[in-house]
Amino acid sequence: MNACARLAAAAALAAACTTGCASPGAPPGGPPDRTAPAITTVDPDSGAINVKAKGVTVHFDEVVSEHPRTGNDLSAVIVLSPSDGQARVDWHRDAITVRPKKGFHPNTAYALTVMPGLADLSGNPMKRERTFVFSTGSTIPRGVIRGAVFDWTTLKPAGGALIDARVGGDTTFRWIARADSSGRYALPFLPAGSYLVRSHIDGNANGRIEPREFWDTLTVGVTDSLRVDMYAFTHDTLGPRIVGVDVKDSLTLRLTFDRPLALLPLLTAAQVELRRADSSVVRVVSLNRASAFDSLARVREAAVKDSISKADTSAAGKAARARADSSRVLVQRDSIERARVEARRAARDTVPKVPPPVPNRQAITPEFIAVLAEPIVPGAYRILVHDAVNASQVKRTSERTFTRAKPVEKKSEPEKKPGDAGKPAAKTAADSTKAAAPPPIKPPITPPIKPLPTP
Repeated sequence: MNACARLAAAAALAAACTTGCASPGAPPGGPPDRTAPAITTVDPDSGAINVKAKGVTVHFDEVVSEHPRTGNDLSAVIVLSPSDGQARVDWHRDAITVRPKKGFHPNTAYALTVMPGLADLSGNPMKRERTFVFSTGSTIPRGVIRGAVFDWTTLKPAGGALIDARVGGDTTFRWIARADSSGRYALPFLPAGSYLVRSHIDGNANGRIEPREFWDTLTVGVTDSLRVDMYAFTHDTLGPRIVGVDVKDSLTLRLTFDRPLALLPLLTAAQVELRRADSSVVRVVSLNRASAFDSLARVREAAVKDSISKADTSAAGKAARARADSSRVLVQRDSIERARVEARRAARDTVPKVPPPVPNRQAITPEFIAVLAEPIVPGAYRILVHDAVNASQVKRTSERTFTRAKPVEKKSEPEKKPGDAGKPAAKTAADSTKAAAPPPIKPPITPPIKPLPTP
């Protein structure tokens, strides 16, 4: 074979490999796919009883991706409840099969939920969850626990939180659910009985409660429908310790603990002891949560500014009030226009919008404001807090020393009078000393000596 023939054979082989090893994808041409996958059928059918199957198969109208938009694999968007362990999820292009770890229990109703995030090969995700129910017995119970999960330290809804319920001391067989993006959850199709319900904000998505992760538990009795809101927090085995004292002014201290304190029993002023360096006591008049104190301070500050503005009858005061009034009018007009725009958008949007859940508890906080009976002068102090209780109801007494520094004195500048605007600045002492100094003495200039004329 000559050189030309060898080159032609190599080119043909490269073209064949390129054609055979091309990555699969959507064929060229046609409109782009912008529709999320839709569920066509479920086997066994939703509502079926006396089911003898070994798994549940969900069929879609197109091929779905093995990698959902949320989570690492399909198990992140498929929830089978109740469960005795991580269910097995198998992908079959346009179908998904779910099998329980130890098989279906007899006389038990199961709920299969497909969470938002399941996507097709074009990346179009499902935006609504779908739930299907069937029973291995002759009935499907109608008990349900629903509610919302909040982060107790911020009172923000905990989207994606894990919720489970179990009966008695059985820790393996549990009814499970996952909160949606607004923190809401539902545990449906529960038989009547007493349940231990637990919520868990799974920060590292490993399904286990780590030492610093937030969770909450409570026991409820279910007969039909029950609403239970959960407030997750870190369960500490150590009581709270004071770690910081910030002197806001001579009568106000901000106390910071290393963990949030319980709402009840409330920390009171009688539990706070403040002493000077000579061991004399400075009485604490009141103690409030920093959030409540700050909100009241903002209200008082706004009221004082408003009263001062109304009391100012000068031309500048009247002009300032006029500007404030015009600003309020503009803000009101903007809010009305925004409301109109939102109303037009809502009229076009066919998907109903549900407002976020509202917590019915106060947030737990590690910061408090102490108000003193008398002002404290610069110097060293020691503060002792007796029996502070954290959210896990663990007590602790702790102390801390702090120093109030002397205020920095600013150098006062000479006061200028209205008529001194065009005058030069007053001379300083250094300038006057420099002006009073005599000029340097110069040596006298000696004229040149001329020679005398000869007689």
